[in-house]
Amino acid sequence: MTIRSGLVGLCMIGLIGCQSMPNESTIPDRHPAGSKAAQYNTQLGMHYLQRGSIATALDKLKKALRQDPNMSDAHSTIALVYHRLAEHAQARHHFEKALSLSPKSSEIHNNFGVFLCQLREYNKAIKHFLLAIDNPLYTRISQAYENAGLCAREIPDITLANDYFLKALSMTPTLPKSLLAMAQIRYQQQQYAKAKHYLTRYKQVATWTPKALLLAIKIAKKQGDDDAVASYILLLRGQFPDSEQAKQMNTSL
Repeated sequence: MTIRSGLVGLCMIGLIGCQSMPNESTIPDRHPAGSKAAQYNTQLGMHYLQRGSIATALDKLKKALRQDPNMSDAHSTIALVYHRLAEHAQARHHFEKALSLSPKSSEIHNNFGVFLCQLREYNKAIKHFLLAIDNPLYTRISQAYENAGLCAREIPDITLANDYFLKALSMTPTLPKSLLAMAQIRYQQQQYAKAKHYLTRYKQVATWTPKALLLAIKIAKKQGDDDAVASYILLLRGQFPDSEQAKQMNTSL
């Protein structure tokens, strides 16, 4: 199952906000000196995961956990690998173990939230996004709000999603997914001028996608702007001729 708009967190879906690479300055004192080897193998595991070398990543992370079974970074990173392999029970186990070791880690809460949302456990996922947000030092609070909005939209709870997207944009006004989501919400609410406003802001920070172009066509139609409709249709057919949205336009016209 894939959430319609990509959530920000899990590196296996090609998005920003992946598990932070551990470094010596962030290793808690509870780890013994020997855990430096585990830290090194965890870093290698993340490196191979980001390169798509899943088997090698898994091998390095298993080795890290043998060297230090209580390293939360290793548990949270191997959870990403197991999720990539669709071994969801193992992924859940390691996310939960990582949080038992580092219960205030916003990065782990956010990544676990993405995992849960992709398994349609929406309310649990939102709980973890909000726990990530609780840490004022977390550097990706706006992305966690965006994730909460994307997840709330899947419930579907459009009112809640609207609130989270607005909070995300109040902190980072250039988040493409939140801008496009707000354009979609305002279109559904028949607030076409506001929908166009959000879509214009989206286009300033992102490239066209089939979904965004189809929305642009719909908004222009509602506003009676025939020239814009024709222009967007040409863009959709020209840039994304094989997309479902282009096929939809070919059928409807």
